[in-house]
Amino acid sequence: MPTTVIETTSNGRESDHGLTSRYVSDFLRRYIGPGDVLKPLSPEGCGVLIERSGRQLKTLLYTPIRYVTQPKPNKDGAGFLARVEIPESTDTSSALFLSGEALTRYFYGLDRGEARKSLYDYLGTPETATPADLRTAWRLRQLEFGTPAIDQVERVWMERSFNILAHPDLRNCYDVLRRDEDAQPVFPYGGFGFILVEGRLSADSGAFFADRILAYKPEMRARKASLLLRQCEFLTDLVICRDPRRRLEVFLDTSLLPGVNWDLTWNHWKRWLRTRINVDAVFVRTGKYRLRNGEWILQAWDVALPSRLQVTLPPGVATDVERARAIAALLGEHAEVVGRTRAEIENKPVEYVQVQEWFDRLGVSTHLKPQHVTWESDYEAYYFEQLRRRSTTWFLFRREYVFVWQKALVAEIPRPGHATYVFAKPADVQEFMHRYSCVSRPDIRRNARNVAIDLGFIGRVVRGNKKRRWLNDVLKIAGENADCTEVLD
Repeated sequence: MPTTVIETTSNGRESDHGLTSRYVSDFLRRYIGPGDVLKPLSPEGCGVLIERSGRQLKTLLYTPIRYVTQPKPNKDGAGFLARVEIPESTDTSSALFLSGEALTRYFYGLDRGEARKSLYDYLGTPETATPADLRTAWRLRQLEFGTPAIDQVERVWMERSFNILAHPDLRNCYDVLRRDEDAQPVFPYGGFGFILVEGRLSADSGAFFADRILAYKPEMRARKASLLLRQCEFLTDLVICRDPRRRLEVFLDTSLLPGVNWDLTWNHWKRWLRTRINVDAVFVRTGKYRLRNGEWILQAWDVALPSRLQVTLPPGVATDVERARAIAALLGEHAEVVGRTRAEIENKPVEYVQVQEWFDRLGVSTHLKPQHVTWESDYEAYYFEQLRRRSTTWFLFRREYVFVWQKALVAEIPRPGHATYVFAKPADVQEFMHRYSCVSRPDIRRNARNVAIDLGFIGRVVRGNKKRRWLNDVLKIAGENADCTEVLD
């Protein structure tokens, strides 16, 4: 629970400077002494500047931060400075700069002229340890947490060591810093949270230069997620799973994926995998800049802490892997006919039975299906199958599938985040397909040249996180009866 912290006089009594309503954590109170002056950074009181009288002019800054940039060389050529983004609500110290030495000492345990244990020593592993070796060592060290020999400081460094060494970029940064004290440090996991630093204000009070980090509390939250294995990047001894839509990132080693004996070749055919892995983890908020319309935009991402990560694999992973590998092999074996088919459907919709006839005529394996011709890596089989099973027939057209239902036509790109377009069923389906091939989805949305009216456009359903809700909405617009067991969550 937060406690009221106010400015104090030398005798420890409360002063009357209007700060009695400011709240900071119990943690911060430990750093406040008699005579220190507290100045809130914003009306909300979420940040505090602590002026320490008679202490070599050192000042403390406690503030929320949003992002820490990559450190850049200092103007005087001595060390690095990293700029820290502070929420715009603060009206004192609009800029915060962290010295590279502060980052190196606090996060990586490296201090010039002082011999300290390495992060590998905290885990009891050699520098050549694989990611799986690191996790095994971390699990063994966790068993020692309850013993008197392991104090709180030791536990903190054990977990910090694992979270840095289990992240490939941070481990590389640490290894370089150990060899070269002039190397560029990295702020681990981006920098969203609260930080307490010691340093000095600039002459105009517009910037704060921190040469020591006293404490950092990242923004964290526990959450569960289901991630597609095909969205992962397969490295030699690590799998990196990223979900751009939900902005999640998870690092997995072989001990978290037992029985999944991947190699680098998986990246060439992984798009055919259907397996989802279930993740239960504590995620730390980080940030990544992305270029949008000529402007760099900061996007918040959640990265799973390796030390607080659990993974559950569903049954049938091996079967799914073999199926995916077989489809990729078939596409390669029959690349010529697949290429000709793609060229044909680029110009006009082609009924799937026609594609199947081409396959049969050329002796293509029965395991290769018409939808495989245009299937993309981020397509979801659920959307395709739900529409296909209710169809009398369906067509392939560019990256879409057009399904003919009893009362409607449904155009679908089975990709999360896209919309399903529904049209009234025409008297002549082939004529509809001809006209549909001459327009675009933006034309239909704007009803340019009355194309929406001419095509009998009913409406579209934009997908969210609830798949069954999407199905219910599509059935409702199309005038189809919904089975309550299928569409109710």
